[in-house]
Parts: sequence; C-alpha cells; structure tokens
Amino acid sequence: MLSKGKSGVLACTFLKVYFVYMELARIQYITHPDEDFNELSWVHRLHENGINWIQLRLKEEDVVRRFPDKHYLAYFHEVADKMRLITNALGITFTVNDELEVASFSNADGIHIGQEDATPEFIYGRLNHSKMIGGTANSFAEMLHFSKIPMTYFGVGPLRVTSTKSNLKPVLGTSGYAALIHTMKSEGIDTPVFAIGGVVPTDVLSLLNAGVYGIAVSGAIFQEQHSSEVIQLFTHEIERYELTNRR
Repeated sequence: MLSKGKSGVLACTFLKVYFVYMELARIQYITHPDEDFNELSWVHRLHENGINWIQLRLKEEDVVRRFPDKHYLAYFHEVADKMRLITNALGITFTVNDELEVASFSNADGIHIGQEDATPEFIYGRLNHSKMIGGTANSFAEMLHFSKIPMTYFGVGPLRVTSTKSNLKPVLGTSGYAALIHTMKSEGIDTPVFAIGGVVPTDVLSLLNAGVYGIAVSGAIFQEQHSSEVIQLFTHEIERYELTNRR
C-alpha cells in the first residue's frame, strides 16, 4: 500500500512478512549463466564454507546459447528439481529467479522477481504466502513497483559494472547504497537490502556499514571455480561485521 512518508514524498508501506531479519542469511549465491548443473560439488563447497542460500537464475538466452536443443522451461524444471533435492539435503535456502511455475513445482523457498517480470501482485496472488519474495531495484522509485505486496528483501544494484548481467542500470557505488538506505529509513521502510553486481570481498564491510543487510554474489565465486578460499573471503568478512556489531 502507498502512504505519505516523513518527507512528504509518496512512499510505500511494505507489509511485514514472517521472515525476520535474524533468519535471513547475509549472503546469497546466484547461479552463473555458465553454471554446471551436472556436477554439483560446488553446492557442497558453498555450504561447507558458510553460504547457505542459493538463487537459481536461468535466463532463456543463456540456455539457448549453451543448449540449443533443450526446451528452456523443461530444462529449468529439471535443474530446479535437482537443486531442490541437494539444497534440502544440506539445509540450504533455495529460491528461483523469475519463473513462478518453476518455483512452485520445485517447492522452492521463494522467488525473486525483476522490474520487467509479471506484476508483483500477480506473483503474490499465486504464491504460497509462507514463501520468500525478493525484488530487483536500482532506486527507491523502483522499490515502489513492489509496494502492494509483502517483500522479504530487495536485491539492489549494480554496485559496479559486471559481466554476469546484461543491460545494467546505473552503477550505485557504496555511497549510492548509503543514500538509498537513508531514504528508506526516512520513509519508514526497513525491508532488508542485498547489494548485487560486481561485489568482491573487500566491499563487504563498507556495504554493511552503509546499511545494506547482505550481499548477492555470482561471478566473483564462479570465476574462481567456487574455491573454498574465495568463498571464505566473503564469509569471513560477514563474520567480522557480525562480531563487531554483536548480531
């Protein structure tokens, strides 16, 4: 629902959801366009080194590029079912990007939707209301796109230019996140924000100190073959922040 914020700007009152901040992991791994879903030892490495949330992102253009003989949606279902099995076994949160049908049939823990996807109200009306709902935004104005449904979190970015995603919106930088969080607070909105887009380990502390709740990572881990050393660079920065701030 929409309401007037403290500044008088038309803002949104985001409904509360049952996911409390304390229950949200601070890092989510978003699968890379060239991810290998036949050999899943990388899922175990993520889990063993402290990443316990995976978002399955499969874009049709990437599937067609890699597997021209495969049917996109059928392949998405196949991969989602496989990922749901292993994430269930390991106790990893599993969410699906964009495709409501895939999220529902795989019994994913939630869905992430973009600005150009089906309307948030349509998605929410057909989703089990115990599920997580994340949304992509580049600005406070884009957050208003989701104002009529209860959001679990926002994936906001990009932090910097990245090759993982095409058609990037304006780069935010750490100062952009700080300004966005300030605007959200002034409007009484406390939905968790995850920084996305070119995040590297040395960014983590500055982003969290700017008010971001967590980070979403893809290329920085994928390009290093999901190595334990690189994963730990991220998770150790989260641990440093939480120890300092006594989460």
